[in-house]
Amino acid sequence: MAKEDIVDSFYRLNIDLDGTGATFTKISLLQDCAPPTSEKTSDTITATDDQEEVEVVVDFKKNSQIDFEIVYDPTDPTHQKLDEMWVDNSYADFEYEFVKLMRKKSFTAQLMQWKEVTDKEKKLRMQGTLKVSGINTTTV
Repeated sequence: MAKEDIVDSFYRLNIDLDGTGATFTKISLLQDCAPPTSEKTSDTITATDDQEEVEVVVDFKKNSQIDFEIVYDPTDPTHQKLDEMWVDNSYADFEYEFVKLMRKKSFTAQLMQWKEVTDKEKKLRMQGTLKVSGINTTTV
């Protein structure tokens, strides 16, 4: 592989503000956010006469959670949507986008943590945790 083909890992976390799933808006001032993951599950099917453990993958996946941090702006519509999700325990559609690779993962999530992080030398930040469900990988 040529070094010219290696893609930088610039990323965005986008949220569906109107609930239609048609358009996503970039969450402003995102500081840190890991991509959503999905983990397969296995089942041990070792028979009594087998001499080593036998496992098979089952048709079940465990979803993950995403920890993220933003510089908080209470007038930003994406931050207001996160506030709203926290208050009413609602779900929203998200899209994790690798900008240069043009690869996206869309998923539904619920905000499980939303807390203030204060530092006198920095603007107010909010840390959140999204509990992910139903990851769909799409490439644009």
